[in-house]
Amino acid sequence: LVTQMGHTVAILRDPEVYANRKEEIVTRMYGVVDPDHPYIQHIYRGGDYLIGGEIELLDRIRYNDGLDQWRKTATELVQEFQSKGADTVYAFQTRNPTHAGHAYLMRSAGEDLRRQGYQKPVL
Repeated sequence: LVTQMGHTVAILRDPEVYANRKEEIVTRMYGVVDPDHPYIQHIYRGGDYLIGGEIELLDRIRYNDGLDQWRKTATELVQEFQSKGADTVYAFQTRNPTHAGHAYLMRSAGEDLRRQGYQKPVL
């Protein structure tokens, strides 16, 4: 597998080819077929086939966007959680900037975990 710049970054092993059932994907993901929705437009612009298989990364992928230091492997994350003494880990994901509602959910989830007996939950 290569980047848009032509750099080889991974090897695809045991590839499998699937029909790209666009309408099924759109209706399962969004519940509607709205041709004006930008993500739905993106799906419909895709080809007729999808490819999958086991991917072997040849090196860490870097985007050089100032955020690479926060992109960690599973092993690096486990080491970080251990170094922080975490007895459980919880996560919150959003594509949007964090706002007060998100902050409330993250804080209250941590409080719930402490009430359940966890001493050091790590977000």
